[in-house]
Amino acid sequence: MGDLKPWYYAIVDEGLAVWEWGFSNYNPPYLYLLALATVYLPNLSALLVVKGISIIFDFVLAFFVYKCVRLKYKRTVTIPCLAALVTLLAPFVILNSSVGAQADGIYTAFLVACLYALLRERQAWAFIAFGLSFSIKLQAIFLAPLFLWLLMKKQVKWRYSFLSLLVYLVLLLPAWFMGRPLGELLLIYFRQTSLYKDFSERAPNLYQWIPITTPSAQLLDVVTILGVAFTILVVLTIALFLYKSRVDITPNVLVHLATLSTLIVPFLLPKMHDRYFYPASVIAIVFAFYFQNIGIHRWLLVWCLP
Repeated sequence: MGDLKPWYYAIVDEGLAVWEWGFSNYNPPYLYLLALATVYLPNLSALLVVKGISIIFDFVLAFFVYKCVRLKYKRTVTIPCLAALVTLLAPFVILNSSVGAQADGIYTAFLVACLYALLRERQAWAFIAFGLSFSIKLQAIFLAPLFLWLLMKKQVKWRYSFLSLLVYLVLLLPAWFMGRPLGELLLIYFRQTSLYKDFSERAPNLYQWIPITTPSAQLLDVVTILGVAFTILVVLTIALFLYKSRVDITPNVLVHLATLSTLIVPFLLPKMHDRYFYPASVIAIVFAFYFQNIGIHRWLLVWCLP
């Protein structure tokens, strides 16, 4: 809230003029939500607005978890409703939105919507949902390997990929029209990558094994380049394996691949924050309900414990 309240008050105090300068390091779509709240809900406090936006999207997130699980259990609503309830009550969801006022539930809601569209074989809507997610936060790229893997199996057509880019660019236009230079808007994510100065920001990933707490800038750059290269190599290796295999991309396999994509990317990349495993945690709930034979209670126990 210490970071987000000043953005809210800047919008309240300066109105449209606030968009002419970089008052926030977030991409504009999230800021549009804050701006709309100042116009239509002016009597609410900054606390209620900021946390309210995140909490509302918790329900959107739970809805799409329900929709994904409902495709598996078409004869009953009990299990899909339980999946939605588990999502809403999962400690990491509550701590992220209701407590921390973070936006991870927002972009993850669109990622799960993307997964739902892929399960329904609605490619255009999948790319649109991915574009919406990427417009909120850069971390949407954790699901990007899934599209590459599906491409290798000829399950998606790249001609739809322009929809993601189109959504991203269209959502930048209001901020551009209100005075923010387009060059600055296009470089927001690039600048975000330089914010963190450690191998891992408390993320439980590969870089916790490096026994250097305060790396030099040069060492950090070298490790970052190697980490990105290694991540790309792993993703391409999986793509090659899928290409040569006879595995059919059934809904079950698709859920497996979505879980794998959102899990391995933040595990292999440096400079990851602890909450960057949020998408993997949510999709793991979908995974747990899809594959009850491996012990759904055990999965829920693992993912719901603090």
